[in-house]
Amino acid sequence: MTAKITTETLVQQPSLNCDPPSIEGYVSPFANWSQESWIRSRSLRQGEITGLPFSPELMPLAAHSAIASDQDMWLKVLAYKLFSYLRFTTLLELNHVNPITADIASGRAPCKVTTQERQDAFRIYCDEAGHGLFTEELALQVQKTFDLHHSMLGRPRMELELEAILEQNKGQLSEKLIQLFFVSISETLITKYLTVLPHDTKVDSLVRAVVKDHADDEAKHHLFYRHLFGRIWNSITCYEKEEMGKILPRFVNAFLGPDQEFEYRILRQVGFNQADARGILEEVYVPSEVAKSVKKAAVPTLKMFKDANVFEIKAVEQSFEDYEYI
Repeated sequence: MTAKITTETLVQQPSLNCDPPSIEGYVSPFANWSQESWIRSRSLRQGEITGLPFSPELMPLAAHSAIASDQDMWLKVLAYKLFSYLRFTTLLELNHVNPITADIASGRAPCKVTTQERQDAFRIYCDEAGHGLFTEELALQVQKTFDLHHSMLGRPRMELELEAILEQNKGQLSEKLIQLFFVSISETLITKYLTVLPHDTKVDSLVRAVVKDHADDEAKHHLFYRHLFGRIWNSITCYEKEEMGKILPRFVNAFLGPDQEFEYRILRQVGFNQADARGILEEVYVPSEVAKSVKKAAVPTLKMFKDANVFEIKAVEQSFEDYEYI
């Protein structure tokens, strides 16, 4: 009797100890990993934070007149943004990216991976642990320098959205499969934080250096997961493609959309009452403008979806249209 093999089975069971056939199209971006990666070639950054903690242009809330007119409040808001970004990074790497990357490195993925790809997944695992270390180190320094309250952070929006999606799809899609696509998207979104912050001379040099360390590694991770995405997509069933495809724009939004609940807590912390705080957020984040901003930031990932023929499924295409991403 032949056992039924499902995506769930493929995700959870380790592969045999043999190499799969050579898969064309993959050129490892880690040829010089020992000389270029942070964890192999650099050390923890040292110094004091004396300049701006974050790029004002990357936080629309900081430009609101009620905040920008008060220098101390403006600085505190920017500091909370950096604190949140650093803690978000640590949680993402340790709680989500590394467990899935470990599965890939161990051969537990819904598609075949070569020995080279598995070795590269090990390298990414090491990188991400390093990122968690240096972002946590900087976060502790930011918290102390600007007298920030850890309780203000709450749980990241992206994590709450993932939990909601897992609950809504319980018994319909493999949790591991959902988490795999969640991580693939997180690793292919090259955000403005990574591209702009390291080069913004208004921002403190220590902050810029730490973010650049992160950005240098993530550029290679992007190439790895972009390559892997198409193969994973093509390895799943038609049903899984349709259901998973409708989730993809939610993931993009969770990563790139504003965390308004967090920013509401910031506004309350710096002295605004409930009504004023909500009013400021409504003025800053106009839904149509937010959609345009997210779409622009997601261009590389949206192209990855297109190249993998994700939009050929009408229901999936409609989901992205509903979010105004295509």
